[in-house]
Parts: sequence; structure tokens; C-alpha cells
Amino acid sequence: MQESIRIEFRIFANFRDILGFKIDFLDIKKGISIRDFLQIISDKYPDGPEFVRNIIDLERNKVLPFIKILIDGRILMGDKILETQIIKDKSVIAMFPAVGGG
Repeated sequence: MQESIRIEFRIFANFRDILGFKIDFLDIKKGISIRDFLQIISDKYPDGPEFVRNIIDLERNKVLPFIKILIDGRILMGDKILETQIIKDKSVIAMFPAVGGG
């Protein structure tokens, strides 16, 4: 049986508008991938599918280049972001949309 861990999920800017919160706490199975985590988000929240469409380029099956995903303050980078595993209890998963400015 796979161990469960509790994580903190933080979202910023317009992602808050989509899902309707800033921070949530979730119990997940230790070792799930970011891809599996996003599926949980898609299933759990009414606007979860819209949120995920703002994170993943479905055609290329990759995180959109202007989206930042962090685990415990460390930015995930590279082509394998979706395969990154969440393994630590009390981890903080943060997702930032593109930020414009001038």
C-alpha cells in the first residue's frame, strides 16, 4: 500500500480566479507525478479542467513554457516536469501563470 502525504497547494494571479482559492491542503499518494497531481486537481475542483488547460500544452504534452511550477521553492525545469515526483510530506507545490508587465 502506498503511503499518503499531505501537501500544501498554492496558486497565484489569475489561477486564483479560476479555482477560487489561494491555498489548499491535499492528501495524496507519496511519489505521484506532477501529471497525476494535475489530474487530481482537474477532478477535484469544478474548474479544474480549465486550470489544467492553462498549465499544459495538450498537443505537446508539456507544461506551457511561461508557467512556473515549484516544489518547496525549487523551480521545476526541463522537458520532464510532468514526470517529477512529489515525495516529501508537507511539501509546498506552487504554480505561477505568466506575469506581464511594462
